[in-house]
Amino acid sequence: MRQSVTPREVAAAEWRLPEHLHGDLVTGRVRQPQTDAPAVFYTDGSVSRRQIGGRLGWITGWGYIAVDGRYGCGKYPQFTGKTGNDVVVTTELRGVWHAVGEVLADGPVTVITDSTHAADVLRKWQAGDTTMPGGYTGSRRRVPTLELLRQAIAAHPGHLTVQHVKGHAGNVLNEAADTLAQLGMRWARDNLTSDDVVHRAEGVAGGFLDDYRRHR
Repeated sequence: MRQSVTPREVAAAEWRLPEHLHGDLVTGRVRQPQTDAPAVFYTDGSVSRRQIGGRLGWITGWGYIAVDGRYGCGKYPQFTGKTGNDVVVTTELRGVWHAVGEVLADGPVTVITDSTHAADVLRKWQAGDTTMPGGYTGSRRRVPTLELLRQAIAAHPGHLTVQHVKGHAGNVLNEAADTLAQLGMRWARDNLTSDDVVHRAEGVAGGFLDDYRRHR
């Protein structure tokens, strides 16, 4: 990766991006026998080693799952000059936005992530800090996604609880979020169809939630 990239180069790379690499998402809800489950969301991100746009960007995916049955996954091309110095944490936080960004105003939510960096950023925003992860600028055409998340947290800091869990350590719903994030990334990388992703995401969410209920 070159150290100096102009905004014009990034814009040109985005403009030439094949359609299947553009951002998209799938959300749903698995019917749960427990109707009063708390709003607890496990979130994760996935970054492919395959670069795009003349090596100016990365294929990324995000995923989340909640104990009340809500789930989602998505794909998003992250470009240098916008994503900042840590594409992994940017992707993790994008997953948090899709999970809770629009429901924080409704009441208490818990976000559980296996990224200590992402958890630290969320807690700093909760305390009133406005700093973005190093170098992140996001979109220049609309309010950047991470800024939307920061604003939502700043508006309702008391509604958010952030917890860290060790990744790949047998936590069922952390593994579910990881699988959904990888599915989002593979949606772009492997040019999966939207119907295939919808079907797979529902299966992943249902299977992991069944396992979670059995072992509670």
